[in-house]
Amino acid sequence: MLTMWKRQHPVLSLCKSVELRHRSTDFQNTTRPADQTDIKPFQEIPGPGGIYKWPIIGPLLLFGSSGDGAQKVFDRLFDLYGPIFKVQLFETHVVLSNPKDFETVFRNEGKSPSRPNISIINAFSKRQGLKEPMINLQGEEWYSLRNAANKYLLKADSALHYLSTQNEIADDFVKVLTQQGTMDNDLLFRYTTESISVVVFNKRLGLLASNVSQEMLDIFTATRNVGELIAEAESGKSVMHSYFRNRTYRDFEDSYLKIRKRASQDYYIAKAEVEKREKEGTFQSDGRNLLLSLIKEKSLTDDEANNILSSMYIGGADSTSKSLELLLFNLAVNPDKQELLRKEIISLIGSDGPLTASALAQMSYLKACVKESFRVKFPMFAGRNRALPNDCVLSGYKVPAGTNILMMNPRALKLEYADQQAFTPERWLRSNQDRKSDAASNLIISPFGHGPRSCLGQRLAMQEMYIATVKVLQKLHLDLDPESKNTEFAYKLFLEPVKPLRFIVTKLK
Repeated sequence: MLTMWKRQHPVLSLCKSVELRHRSTDFQNTTRPADQTDIKPFQEIPGPGGIYKWPIIGPLLLFGSSGDGAQKVFDRLFDLYGPIFKVQLFETHVVLSNPKDFETVFRNEGKSPSRPNISIINAFSKRQGLKEPMINLQGEEWYSLRNAANKYLLKADSALHYLSTQNEIADDFVKVLTQQGTMDNDLLFRYTTESISVVVFNKRLGLLASNVSQEMLDIFTATRNVGELIAEAESGKSVMHSYFRNRTYRDFEDSYLKIRKRASQDYYIAKAEVEKREKEGTFQSDGRNLLLSLIKEKSLTDDEANNILSSMYIGGADSTSKSLELLLFNLAVNPDKQELLRKEIISLIGSDGPLTASALAQMSYLKACVKESFRVKFPMFAGRNRALPNDCVLSGYKVPAGTNILMMNPRALKLEYADQQAFTPERWLRSNQDRKSDAASNLIISPFGHGPRSCLGQRLAMQEMYIATVKVLQKLHLDLDPESKNTEFAYKLFLEPVKPLRFIVTKLK
């Protein structure tokens, strides 16, 4: 969840296409071993030249002259230059679309991978005199926090501790949905925020209740604002927030402070309760409750534990709601696949039962639907941005250590699958002899990344998506308002509908 906040350079707000005036060059879609003698130097990697290499001016000209988004501009560059090219985004970036190159990058990223930070959070931390949150940390600072959190969040059963409570949340979500008869992203965001709150705060916020308290509405609004303002800052609609307190920064600061205050308040309340029970000899923990585990983690200070929890809360609610919306859209426009999934659900838990760990383990079609949704509509503008600690060879070119490398999963998926827009979950079933299971193909499907810096909350995010989908299809038929069926999608930080989606639900007969 956290690492699903990808940095888009500010100039990409101006992402409009231009007719590029460069000669197309053909390249093999392969990655050559480092010991071959035909390795080409970094300087020969193709890309826009001349004025397009000038700092600031180059990116503005390249991305700023007419009406397309950044994704289409990058697609044109790939069409011209092949699977690897250089482009100036203030700093030089090497942009990749070959899955084999992705594999090379992840194999060589080291134990503490370097990635760009989120500029508006960086500005907030400096102005408030606070330590950067985990998502913005690098090197040993990042590694020490991440290593402490890994013990609790990367276990195979780490999310299952919350399955019972999240079943209750999903039941409440379906009740609201049934009463309303319609669903939009606001309701999905309430669901994902409520779900992550039981992990971070160890309690529910009550966002799906009929009467939500004003305090909780304020927290919910602040949570939504933080996600939107990060997207505004990182997509370039705001550029000056790093230099002075502009409107975007002021709104972000106000919302972020509210969330930090709430997280800190609940953390210290929980810590006081733990200390009280320890003195009484009544404290028990199986090590699977994240909040209690971080309170007891001796390698972390209170500020560091809070750092991890706050980052998970902010990153998890926004990214998961958008991925869930894309999944439900794909099921709504493919009613035959929706019905196949419903049959699997009913066969395992009936029309009224909870989603159990054993049932979830058997829901192969559910998991195939989620994976296929990632393939058809990859949730993020790009996959991962890395700067490797050592030189490497990508598509036959030597790339020096420290070079910014951007992996474009949406482009890789277009090239890897001829039927890119066909929603076919069956391709991922073990019974399908033609399914792709090689490491490179799997790298381009997952929005959570790979290796040491993969998304810390990915198990929780997937579980939230599984439960919501199961509970909705268990009770309801999912459709779309006619005006939403042919909607277009565009990338900001995440893939979003150009116009808000409106789902229609009806009770099953």
